[in-house]
Amino acid sequence: MRWLAVLLSAVALAVGGWYLASPSLAMKDIVEAARAGDVSALEEKVDFARLQEKARGQLRREIDRRAGRGDVLDSLGRVVAGELAGAAVGQVVTPQGVANLVTIGGFAMPFVPDRYRGQQLEWDVERNGFDAFAGVSHWEDGTPGPTMQFARDGIGWDLVGVQLAPVE
Repeated sequence: MRWLAVLLSAVALAVGGWYLASPSLAMKDIVEAARAGDVSALEEKVDFARLQEKARGQLRREIDRRAGRGDVLDSLGRVVAGELAGAAVGQVVTPQGVANLVTIGGFAMPFVPDRYRGQQLEWDVERNGFDAFAGVSHWEDGTPGPTMQFARDGIGWDLVGVQLAPVE
């Protein structure tokens, strides 16, 4: 009977260790892969289909928010802008785009405000339950940076969403 208690304790310790350490390890792995420009490692750690779909949805909501609620031409403009934005997402939400996000704070340098260029991003982990966590960043000057959302994939984690820092 004692061996069963030892086995259960070992399993509980392993699960608890995984629960506590795996988000930090996943965040460390993605930051290191991005800084090294390791495209294959990033492809393994990012669910690009989900990430692109979420980015398209965010862009469409932002276009709808900024557009007026006017006539047919306004509606047509929103549709065209949404389609163009959706196509653009496929071009920037790539392994290189994710590497840029982690290292420079945006998918491409033109999207990073001048005051943040040259500053390092520091990344922290915030737990969102058993199946999700966020990689939250801040610039050297303490200003909040982008946030990456991760979802559990088996016993590992995939990057599935991004919230860019507000542009001032």
